[in-house]
Amino acid sequence: MRVPVILVSILALVSCGESERAAEQPEAGGRVNSIGVVLPDDAVDASRQVLRSMSPEPKSLDPSIEPYDTEQTILPFEALLFKDEHWNPIPGAAHSWGSEDGIVWTFNLRSGMRWSDGSPLTAHDFVYSYRRMLNPESTNIYAFFYYDIKNAEAIVKGENKDIESLGIKAVDDTTLVIETEKRAPYLPHIVSFGDAMPVPKRLVDKYGRKWTEPEHIITNSGFKVSEWVHGSHMTLVPNPYYNGPHKPFLEKVIHPFRNAAAATILPYEGDEVDMENVDINDLNRIESDPQLKKDLVRFHGLNTWYVFFRTQLPPFNDIRVREAFTRVMDRENICNIILRGGAVPAYSMIPPGFKEFEGDTHAAVQGFDPERARQLMREAGYPGGQGFPRQELWLRAPTPSVRLIGVAIQSMLKEHLGIEVDIRTADLHSYMDHLYKWDMNLGLIAFGADFLDPRNMLDMIWHSQPQGHGRQDWHNPGFDRLVDSAAAELNQETRYSLYREASAVMAADYPAAFLYHGMGLQLRKPWLKGYAVNEDGTVGSFRWHKLYIAEVDDGE
Repeated sequence: MRVPVILVSILALVSCGESERAAEQPEAGGRVNSIGVVLPDDAVDASRQVLRSMSPEPKSLDPSIEPYDTEQTILPFEALLFKDEHWNPIPGAAHSWGSEDGIVWTFNLRSGMRWSDGSPLTAHDFVYSYRRMLNPESTNIYAFFYYDIKNAEAIVKGENKDIESLGIKAVDDTTLVIETEKRAPYLPHIVSFGDAMPVPKRLVDKYGRKWTEPEHIITNSGFKVSEWVHGSHMTLVPNPYYNGPHKPFLEKVIHPFRNAAAATILPYEGDEVDMENVDINDLNRIESDPQLKKDLVRFHGLNTWYVFFRTQLPPFNDIRVREAFTRVMDRENICNIILRGGAVPAYSMIPPGFKEFEGDTHAAVQGFDPERARQLMREAGYPGGQGFPRQELWLRAPTPSVRLIGVAIQSMLKEHLGIEVDIRTADLHSYMDHLYKWDMNLGLIAFGADFLDPRNMLDMIWHSQPQGHGRQDWHNPGFDRLVDSAAAELNQETRYSLYREASAVMAADYPAAFLYHGMGLQLRKPWLKGYAVNEDGTVGSFRWHKLYIAEVDDGE
């Protein structure tokens, strides 16, 4: 029997004390940027290190309370740990960390850390920030993400009124201890989540949620906000007080704002931006244009799109109805025709990119079988859709391709089951509000991985939770027991076996029809460098501090 490894200690050396010299850093120019970072050999001079990327305007840059407020801007904050291009936890504010039992974890923070206004940043700031994230008064819809921390779940649900009992303590200014409810070998993934950022108590006390407004905000990453013109754009620049390992090459990142629904590739074609997300509807034009075709990159989306059901109320409290809806979803049509090969069929939650990806393992219970679907509806008392209440299929801030998928689902239900479904769209914030209130009988949504561990895709989303704390109302005690056991299991083979069993239980109970795992498409200018290209031709997850503008030949 393999002995589980329960000692995790990752050490990394980072330079400290540079914040004292922040005011002495040179002006941008030549081969060194304004914070003293030497540029790559093929980079243009520092004065030309400017990247432009459009995004919707954030409502706030405070994701630790409302993660969907931040849209697609750079988050200029550094959590305890950071994710590399392969999503492995690496040093962030903490330069080393470890645990002897998987329960009590010690994080050693860099000395000399400062906020972007020069004020000190210590372990006590992280204690305050975690307490704020998990205070019920904050109504953080992502609070469940941190339930592994001792007393977190009881505090969030109002069962424990003592916020100071949360299992996170500052031993001194540079030593933070986090205690979990049970063994949690994946805790480094949790604390590397981008929303687990420190926030400055004095500004929150003074301005509340408006502390990230441009006239107030201070940050702690390699970037700081230099300009935020509401309705127009945001500009980020290097933070001279940052003394960590993730200093940027770029001198400016400019985010012009636009509505997500108005996204097109026209600004990219006009050289107004250096990168642009691509909707499937633009592929024909891109692939027929020699330069645009060269600029197109693909990346693993690490996501799962699914249609969920409200399982505790009629008509979807009948498992036969849920299975019938699932069995008429023609995934091959969606992936190959609508998404033009930009996705693979999904039969469970774990997407490609995870080593636990199961492919079509659950196709026997989730796969396309319209004849069985019709039989199930007859057994449930709805032959040919007769008597079945008209439904609404909710779509969240849909792109043109997602709208097409919604229409395809609508057509499949009508063609195979005789069921009428109306499409209802909502903006991101309204959709998520209704989602957590369990207002939707039927909805299409995606969940993208936060870290590469099955816990993230299974129990963090599908474990039973009371209304207001979980995405959906599905409750399966067998599933809950399996994922609870897996989460605390240190032997990896046993752990993954438990997750595989839990995945099978979920697929066969039909809380959702799993549809597809999407690929990401993006246009990137040939002068944009600093991201990895994988052996299969896809690109890795880029990190803003590694991006830079390179010299290119005129003919490139």
